Amino acid sequence: MGKGPGRRGAPARLARLVLHGGALTWGYAGRVSTPRRPTEERRQQIAEAALRIISGKGVHRLTAQELGREVGIADGTIFRHFKDKAEIVRTAIAHLESVLFANFPPAEDDPLERLQSFFVGRLTLVQRMPAVFLAAFSDRLEEAAGEEAGVVRSIIERSQAFVRQCLVDAQERGQIDRALSVEALTLVVIGTLQASAFAHRKAGGKSKADPLGVWQTLEMMLKSTARR
Repeated sequence: MGKGPGRRGAPARLARLVLHGGALTWGYAGRVSTPRRPTEERRQQIAEAALRIISGKGVHRLTAQELGREVGIADGTIFRHFKDKAEIVRTAIAHLESVLFANFPPAEDDPLERLQSFFVGRLTLVQRMPAVFLAAFSDRLEEAAGEEAGVVRSIIERSQAFVRQCLVDAQERGQIDRALSVEALTLVVIGTLQASAFAHRKAGGKSKADPLGVWQTLEMMLKSTARR
């Protein structure tokens, strides 16, 4: 077996093979390094870690050291995958957009069924990646984006516009009372998603809310106004 990684002058006894995630890796003084990943996979991990740090801790905590801790790699490795912090932020925003708008827009003809697909999909994402979802609505991400803050705003506006159009279409079909403000209803739908993300994160990622059940409750509230 070949020799493990070493630093000149460092005691050999500090380096040891450990089993981590089903793979043998070298670690020093109890610190275990994660197995090597393909470059694109590692870039995605770093991008998601950046979103978690920005939304949860603030832009000032977006450092190579913090990223390395989140991903489980040496901080010096971060800039083997990215030129600088600005590129990390750009990649994080692009990743956020690709995750939020995968299979978008829903294709159902019925506006409330279309809205259901959107809502359940987003709430499922909230439970799987709450920090990533919250980053989309965070002023901190706009701050980190700098001159590209408009890209972050467009991500939010695209979602809001979709929800609003579904509600307008539902009113035109008589599914929702026309007397209700579409703008207010849009805030209710988007606000429910945001509140769910905060609650899920506060519960340590153990929220038991059923995405479909939450939607059905919301749908009953929307439809009840049309039966008055």
